[in-house]
Amino acid sequence: MLAINLSFKVPADKAGEVEGALRAHAEHMKNTYLPENADGSNPVEAYFTKAVELNNPTNPDDGTTGCIIFTVNEKWLEAEHIQKHMAKTMAAPHWDRIAAAMQYANVSVMGEIFYDMG
Repeated sequence: MLAINLSFKVPADKAGEVEGALRAHAEHMKNTYLPENADGSNPVEAYFTKAVELNNPTNPDDGTTGCIIFTVNEKWLEAEHIQKHMAKTMAAPHWDRIAAAMQYANVSVMGEIFYDMG
């Protein structure tokens, strides 16, 4: 199984812009990958997360960095499905917002899932 993983480290004052772009992408995915798609190209799983970045992950009492961490996590069966998804995303109306958010991102496309609890 393959994955798309994006991690965004965003200054708090820019977090609304990035979150808006990711929410638009979530809506795009909901409208694009309907359960009744018969071609098998839907993602197996997709979820997006948001959390404050801690100064010390082992002790939250040490405060935060002032950044928000967002992640996009998507599981796919085939490389071809990821390629088609990328093309659909780049053609979508929200693409310019996603592209702008990439300045804060670390990106893994075609990542290999080497452990899955499910």
